[in-house]
Amino acid sequence: MNNTLYAKIQEEFNHIADTFIEKEIDVLADENLITIQSKYNLYDIQPYFAQLTNDVLAPDTKLTIESEDDFDPETDDLYEYKINFENRRAYLKREHYGDGVFYSTLYEYTAQYHKSFSVYQNKETVKAINLSYLYLKNGLPDQFIECTEYGISLKTYTCENEIIKNYKLEWPNHDHHCIGELTFDTEKKLVMITETASDGRVRVLFDTTAPTKNIEEVLEKIEAFLVENIADQILEKVKIEEPVYCILFEYTMQGPFPPTIAFGITSEVEGNFEDKELYELYNAPDMRYFSENDEPNPINIDFYPVDIQSSYLIANSYGENIPWQNEEACELWEKQIFDTYLRICKRLMHFDFSKSFAKTENFLVMARDFEQCNEEDFYQNMLYYIAKK
Repeated sequence: MNNTLYAKIQEEFNHIADTFIEKEIDVLADENLITIQSKYNLYDIQPYFAQLTNDVLAPDTKLTIESEDDFDPETDDLYEYKINFENRRAYLKREHYGDGVFYSTLYEYTAQYHKSFSVYQNKETVKAINLSYLYLKNGLPDQFIECTEYGISLKTYTCENEIIKNYKLEWPNHDHHCIGELTFDTEKKLVMITETASDGRVRVLFDTTAPTKNIEEVLEKIEAFLVENIADQILEKVKIEEPVYCILFEYTMQGPFPPTIAFGITSEVEGNFEDKELYELYNAPDMRYFSENDEPNPINIDFYPVDIQSSYLIANSYGENIPWQNEEACELWEKQIFDTYLRICKRLMHFDFSKSFAKTENFLVMARDFEQCNEEDFYQNMLYYIAKK
């Protein structure tokens, strides 16, 4: 039965763009719908969609735009909703990007399911982005099926006392799955979501129990983990027979924690080391020993102990909430991340890794934002640090 349903949903997804504009016009013409605007993504049919992306608004947040003081076009996102206030449901959500560019979502409701379908729109194009069904059982979530250009996923919910206790997330034709566990306080307020993958890995997706949200303290905790815990794991798990010229952390400002890790070995460097450009020496995907590789040389470093994951969530959420238009704030955050990784590199330079590998004379612990390609900045700072020592 599921395969038949998946095929039907896939076929519908393939034709969203053909009928979306016509359906959107009908919604826009509905006089029973009221238009509201907001800086925030306030609605989706997937249960706890904001918590699943760790993007929950503060209780005192003003949700709607009612005056010029509520919105800064230079820094704020703009969402437009068509709402039926009688049944308190949204029928259209538009995220504006200016110059006739939108991400638009239409919603439909029946007793059996809630449905959403989203497209990217500009003046020439309508492209399907997402088609989702939330199937209900006794009025509570039963299954959530999502289809995108990358395929279909299925969440099956278990409810108890009118709240979701857990779900199973799976992908058709794949053996891998995840079990999500939802934790509530005594007032039935969600405080934590964790996912345990079929290989045993645990991910904390949402957590309100973290003791601090001071960003400097959070960065200090992450730094300590990436120095002490990772060093211990290298000594325990990494065995490389040939000389190593670098340990390399790679990250991105879209989510700077956790990084990936790679080990550069001398046999990967053709010709003279001194003649190579930095991007040739310090680029993790080109390295044989890379934590993202399963074969032939897996690096089984665990960046996800449960105790550190809440700190990742706080730090990454902090960065995501800085408006990209606020250049000063973005530059400060970028510097804080750079300085954190630079301190990690400096501290790891003092560890004895001889149980795991031999170091070359030009061995460095390095870091790199793989989108900004700032290896030159890390390299020069590390050379200066070594020279001073």
